[in-house]
Amino acid sequence: MSRILLLLENKKNRDLLAEWLEMHYEVVLPDGVQGLDTLFDLCLVDGPTLDRVWKQVQARKATEQPVFLPFVLITSRKDVDMVTRHLWRTTDELILAPIEKVELQARVEILLRARRFSLELKLRNEDLASFFNAMTHDLRAPLRAMAGFAEALSEDEAASLSGKGKHYLAMIQMATGHMRELVDALIDFSRLGRDEIQLQDVDLELISESRLRSLQQEIHSSNAQVILSEGLPVVRANPTLLKIALVNLLSNALKFVAPGVQPGVILSAETRGAVCRIEIQDNGIGIALKDQSHLFTPFVQLHGIEEYPGIGLGLATVRKAVELMGGRVGLKSSPGKGSTFWIELNTAIEVHHALSDH
Repeated sequence: MSRILLLLENKKNRDLLAEWLEMHYEVVLPDGVQGLDTLFDLCLVDGPTLDRVWKQVQARKATEQPVFLPFVLITSRKDVDMVTRHLWRTTDELILAPIEKVELQARVEILLRARRFSLELKLRNEDLASFFNAMTHDLRAPLRAMAGFAEALSEDEAASLSGKGKHYLAMIQMATGHMRELVDALIDFSRLGRDEIQLQDVDLELISESRLRSLQQEIHSSNAQVILSEGLPVVRANPTLLKIALVNLLSNALKFVAPGVQPGVILSAETRGAVCRIEIQDNGIGIALKDQSHLFTPFVQLHGIEEYPGIGLGLATVRKAVELMGGRVGLKSSPGKGSTFWIELNTAIEVHHALSDH
């Protein structure tokens, strides 16, 4: 049975409401506001009480996250203006007095249902996380064994292997390496967003230069020409997530070119009002319009791994990282004419304020 906490100053109203609610729910009547420390599924609170305990309410809701803990404010029409400063940072629903019992029960039931759904979702996510951790652990163990035995065979028995045997051994090593990359990428993808996302002002020029340095081997081996536009702005982002997004887009721009073509990549940015659009333009093979709508879906690969190695998680990771920062991602592309992938993020706070002043 759901537990409903009543934080109402007027004792007569509290008792009348409790008497009616007890027919359907377990009612908690605390002494003062200590009830916020007890277990409950929904709280009915009036304006005067909320004025005193709104900070405690916010703290209690925060401890329940990601599970939804509903608070319903009960107030008279004449007092609505007095309590609006707490809406909707602390309460999830507003009911005007005098209370209609049918309306109250309907709203309470909807909010309790939302809480149950959020709790079920949390439990399912925890089960999925546990299953995923167990699965990746169980996959890694045989992979390590396969890689170890293949390496031992290569070192100790290479002289006795025929050309066909050496070819088969190389195929085994390549397959285990690909599987290890897949498991590692799955783990990295699942971890995105688990920690609280903190945004800060990030110098796009500095972070782009650092990502290009991390890709020096790929740039050198492909003889790529990479241009970093001047005057890149400061954006509002999470440095780690932005690095992940940029390195995946830059790596794709270097990889997806036609055979014999020297990769050419341009990273630029344009600020429009409070939004900065970062663009990575390449001279690659391009993408057909029919394939673009599902390109950011996990495990989508438009080409065979023999032609362009990969596991299909790069662009899905980009989208997840950008959306966790409150941004958008997209592309413009045509087959044989290259692609331009773009990321939109908010500009830095001080830049946004300067624009507002004008």
